[in-house]
Amino acid sequence: TQGRWWLAALMVGGVAATSIIGLVIRWLTFEYRVGHDQVRIDTGLLHRKSRAIPFERVQDVDIRQGPVQRLFGLASVKFETGGAAGGEEEGVLHTVALPRAEQLRAEVRSRRSGGAVTAGTVEAVEAAPLYAMDNRRLIVAGLFNFSLAVLAGLFGLSQTVGEWVGFDPFSRKFWIDALAMSEPLRQLVVAHAVLTAVAGAIVLLLVGSATGVVRTVLREYGFRIDRAPGGLRRRRGLLTLTD
Repeated sequence: TQGRWWLAALMVGGVAATSIIGLVIRWLTFEYRVGHDQVRIDTGLLHRKSRAIPFERVQDVDIRQGPVQRLFGLASVKFETGGAAGGEEEGVLHTVALPRAEQLRAEVRSRRSGGAVTAGTVEAVEAAPLYAMDNRRLIVAGLFNFSLAVLAGLFGLSQTVGEWVGFDPFSRKFWIDALAMSEPLRQLVVAHAVLTAVAGAIVLLLVGSATGVVRTVLREYGFRIDRAPGGLRRRRGLLTLTD
């Protein structure tokens, strides 16, 4: 058993080291330039890849901050052009200082509209948002965000590793053990086998609904829409903030 733990630790360490080395290489080989009418992005170590994104094609600028990026005051900037096809990633600037990310967004929008560019421009936001989602509406939205894929995944896990982890709601033994403190309910399960399937389905539905609520809260928490120069501004997210 100890040998297995060492092997697992070695594999995890190897994956972590590989990921860190890959990030360092990506950081060292990543360059971007903001020109008069376009943004140019250069990536790659052995095979350099360049992409120029004209300001006139940029439909939106998305600023995203993950938990680690928020800790260090960093962000990712994505230029949405509406022209990416076949799963191709649109222009993304990874790990940019947050003030610089906001400045880039202001520059792109100003040059796209033909206005003057002011370094460090900060967009004004109204004190009262046009729309803000409160926590009650957030929970309700999460209940309707139930995924059949999640339900199928939970069912598959319960049938494959459920017995090993002690969670198999479609097993009569699971309910007999769970209802050991309630003899009437325990006898009811023993007498009617169909109740096991019904109870298992209800448990999966409840877990699936809870999963939908968690996913929605993580993605949509703090959802608000404000009026911004030239359009609307949407912000949301609990762990990963998108702007």
